[in-house]
Amino acid sequence: MLRFQYPLTPVARELVVYTLEVNADELADPSVESEDWAANHPESAQCFTREQARATLLDLREKLDLPEEYIPTDYHWLFLYECLETEIAILNDSRPLDMIRRLRGLADPRDRSYLRLPAHPKGRVGFHIDFGAFADMYFWDTDFFLDPELFSQLDAHEKQSLGANPEIFGVINRLVPHPEELVLRRSDAHESTEPSQGSDEA
Repeated sequence: MLRFQYPLTPVARELVVYTLEVNADELADPSVESEDWAANHPESAQCFTREQARATLLDLREKLDLPEEYIPTDYHWLFLYECLETEIAILNDSRPLDMIRRLRGLADPRDRSYLRLPAHPKGRVGFHIDFGAFADMYFWDTDFFLDPELFSQLDAHEKQSLGANPEIFGVINRLVPHPEELVLRRSDAHESTEPSQGSDEA
């Protein structure tokens, strides 16, 4: 599984799976022009080649199904944010009945903050996914949209107070990620390398 701010509900997981699979399929389809895909993902396209983007999506999809918890980096968060924003906008416009029916069957009270379903069980009218509310619920933050110039003016303490990840400089400057910055690490392994609280010697 992937570590989100809150555990994914079945509806949220369905939206994430749909997003990962649709985008991976588009990138594998030679009829989809790279320029068209980049136009819908303008921030991520500055960081990822087409091949790297698809590999990243497939890696996220694979880890989502594993029992162990994996931690996305800021590069993953930027990419996932932009993909979800695009696909949810398309769903809101097209309102596909098959997706509406799937979400209705999976919905529970936790989804009410971002999901509105049609009053009629077989209808489309009223369907809406509030992406902003979805992102607020599941994304830790949106530091990957920080202004690079503003970030460079922060002192070390201010940067630390943001809880910024090591790759944040590269992400906000839209640099191509180093392969290590795209490794999804298990949370138990990650946490075991962090300094323990109260371990300073007297």
